[in-house]
Amino acid sequence: MTDTSKATHRETEQLKAFLVSSTDYYTNQFTQIANGRTLSINTAAMLWGPLWAASRGIWGLFWILAATDVMGLVMLGSQLGAESQNIAPGLLVFLAGRLLGGLAANRVYHNLFNRWKINPTDNCGTSTNRMFTGLLLVVAIYPITIYRFCASEVVSFVETFPHSRTITKGTAKGIDAAVDWLTISFESFFESITWTIREILNLLELIFIGIPWPVMALLLLLTAWKMAGWRVVAFTAFALAYLGIFGFWDKAMSTMALVGASVFICLIIGAPLGIFAAKSPRFNAILNPLLDLMQTMPSFVYLIPAIAFFSVGKPPAVLATVVFAMPPMIRLTCLGIQQIDKSVIEAMLAFGASPRQILFKAELPLAVPSIMTGINQSIMMSLSMVVVAALIGAGGLGYDVLFSLQHLEAGKGLLAGLAIVLCAMILDRIIQGRHKQTQ
Repeated sequence: MTDTSKATHRETEQLKAFLVSSTDYYTNQFTQIANGRTLSINTAAMLWGPLWAASRGIWGLFWILAATDVMGLVMLGSQLGAESQNIAPGLLVFLAGRLLGGLAANRVYHNLFNRWKINPTDNCGTSTNRMFTGLLLVVAIYPITIYRFCASEVVSFVETFPHSRTITKGTAKGIDAAVDWLTISFESFFESITWTIREILNLLELIFIGIPWPVMALLLLLTAWKMAGWRVVAFTAFALAYLGIFGFWDKAMSTMALVGASVFICLIIGAPLGIFAAKSPRFNAILNPLLDLMQTMPSFVYLIPAIAFFSVGKPPAVLATVVFAMPPMIRLTCLGIQQIDKSVIEAMLAFGASPRQILFKAELPLAVPSIMTGINQSIMMSLSMVVVAALIGAGGLGYDVLFSLQHLEAGKGLLAGLAIVLCAMILDRIIQGRHKQTQ
């Protein structure tokens, strides 16, 4: 038997194992598709529509066909009660969807066969369970959707999700009571946190604002040159000149102090949490939903507990910024440690290294690029929070943007917004430059 005949025989056996039924028809169609013929109509797919796709596990085609079916049926149903009763558009949409499904079915099924050859654990043949699942979806979706769009009067249960004002008010009052209890019971704890953050901010503002501006500008330029090179120095000089000429120097330095305090807290809390999450899959599984919540929650919502527990001013603004900017620090620290080659750890264990030695002499040094990226992302997200934080007294450049928005001063607002962008770009260019030099 020649190599060609062996390959053909193997292909035939794979087709039989994949198709299970209707092997002659699909073998012929797949052969024509492989030879370059693309236009063919699958009558079964055209007649059965989404159920044909469901039985074969082609769920993408199932949803497309179901959408066109429902659209066409809704258009038909809406015309049945009308005076003109023009059913042509709805019938055309329904039939066009079925025709396109019939035209695409064989090629989509052939693509599924090609994927199955690589991974035989994928769906193959027809399945009664998949057919039943598709039928349940059709029964659950079609009638209620058609009823919703075609009926002249729809019952409230279908039109709006049932809700209870009593439950809403009770839950809100319970949350208010819990916040009040926490505020009174842990007043000294919240005051100590506020004092600590205020002292950090005072120190940073003393450095950024207290130092004469020529000295601070020179220090920033030297840092840019040492960390990233002459191109970043030139950009930093331009950005600092912009901040000074347009009168944003003090407010920009105040913003930098707020961002510095936020990133410092993100680092000292986020890095240990990321390390622990990388070491403990169970803790990581618990932490991930919390990080998702922190990243998807609207930024204005963070101001509510910040004001409730810490009043207004810069300390609660820092805390709200920390909650918003910490998830990237945790995630990227965890990712950096998890991606370290296992052979490195095994080699250190073979030479008798302790877990602490492995962490500080192998894992953390190798995870530095990922950790630096986490710091960079925390800085960017902290700067994106300065306008929101200005609502509770953070001041800085965010206040100028907020004031301009309230008084419809477009020019001043754009200038202040550009100043925030330049602050972000200075920090980003310096950190990325250092990261490239390290690599």
